[in-house]
Amino acid sequence: MSKAILLTRRKRRESKELEIYLKYKPLMQVYRLNYLEIILDSKLTFKDHIIAMMDKCSKLIFTLSKSAKLNWELYYAALKTIYTGCILPLLLYGAPV
Repeated sequence: MSKAILLTRRKRRESKELEIYLKYKPLMQVYRLNYLEIILDSKLTFKDHIIAMMDKCSKLIFTLSKSAKLNWELYYAALKTIYTGCILPLLLYGAPV
């Protein structure tokens, strides 16, 4: 399903409602869009994306550290390897945007 988003940083008082049609069908206008796991909002602030990544990483860190310390008795070097292999890619995905 296609959606439309107005990306702007302008603070005009104009109407921000768009009427865009694709093959004579109106497109739904949204203010937040998930595209390739990057959450875009209409002001391009990326706050929602950062919050979503923080939640995802904190859950993963908690799960990995709990299981690694209790079950495998891993210490700093092994935990650092797990961090660079699991957490860092999540944080760096979409960073150039």
